[in-house]
Amino acid sequence: MNIAVAYWSIGVNKILYTTLFTMLYLSVVPCFAQDVNNSSVLFILNIAPEARSSGMGDVGAATSPDVNSQRWNAAKYVFAEQSHGISLSYTPWLRGLTKGMNMGFISGYMCFDNNNNAVGISALYLSTGGIDLYDQSGSYMGAITSGEYAMDVSYSRRLGKYLSGGITLRYANGLKVESTGSSGGGVLRPSPAFAGDVAFFYTKPIESVDREMSLSFGTCLSNLGTKVKLSGDREFFLPMNWRLGTTWDISLNTKSALSASFDINKSLVPQLYEKNLTMFEAISKSFDKARDFVWSAGMEYSFMRSTMLRAGYHNSRSSKGYRYFTLGAGLMYQSFRFDGSYLISTYSIDSSLSNTFRFSISYFWK
Repeated sequence: MNIAVAYWSIGVNKILYTTLFTMLYLSVVPCFAQDVNNSSVLFILNIAPEARSSGMGDVGAATSPDVNSQRWNAAKYVFAEQSHGISLSYTPWLRGLTKGMNMGFISGYMCFDNNNNAVGISALYLSTGGIDLYDQSGSYMGAITSGEYAMDVSYSRRLGKYLSGGITLRYANGLKVESTGSSGGGVLRPSPAFAGDVAFFYTKPIESVDREMSLSFGTCLSNLGTKVKLSGDREFFLPMNWRLGTTWDISLNTKSALSASFDINKSLVPQLYEKNLTMFEAISKSFDKARDFVWSAGMEYSFMRSTMLRAGYHNSRSSKGYRYFTLGAGLMYQSFRFDGSYLISTYSIDSSLSNTFRFSISYFWK
């Protein structure tokens, strides 16, 4: 934060706010275990906010449908076992970096027309708490706080016996940065953003003599939308992403089952900032080099359809790090499901992601 402190000391507030925003992204965003490009903002749109998928290495494109499917692939809703569901998730985020950083996520869905159609809603909020600033001598010079949120609505429909499609519309605010200090305070609030997802899901039972099996595939193009304007004429794309995944489910016996999932993510944002690029030009340029691929693998073991154990691994390209193991567990009691996950960073440098917990509670009904 030395640059920010230097600007503060000369009282150049406009430059300060821009610098604080930049420094916040340079120091905080890489810790979020996502491959974030120099030309993308609103990193909450790429965070795994709920405990089930985050316990399996952040897979979700083709996992079995649940109430939080909208975050990963809204097309899955029409294949859900229950017609209605609602979930609340909470993450005390990056406590090793700053105090008071929290993330909350609420989602719900409703199937109708004999489960041929479904609608879903969700809302995600992230508060980055407060980051204190000090000068070279250790004197307190103020603090910055920020927060952002996103709200979604989705519609999904069966396109065949085993195939479905879904669309999601999203509104998100830009990162708001508030500063306080001896030189005065202020707010940097970039323009709001509008985006959408397009997703497909395919799942089919596999014939077997002695046990039930199924194979599923899912894909989602997410965060396709407007740019976010930060200051002056500089505009940034949302973290546009292409997710592709598969899941294999098998019943081990009459009481237990196992699923294995694998996802690949490709960033659709160019690595370097370029002015006046359209969304389609940006997506095309993102394939110029084989970069920004992230893969995740996860497994879920269930016993009596009431107790679940999960594990997973998330790996980005080696030059960026962000590699970690995850563990998770779930408990189903009547119509309630309780989920928790734990993240163990394997990055070579000690990461603030280490020892991160996430919690979710869900309720389902016909």
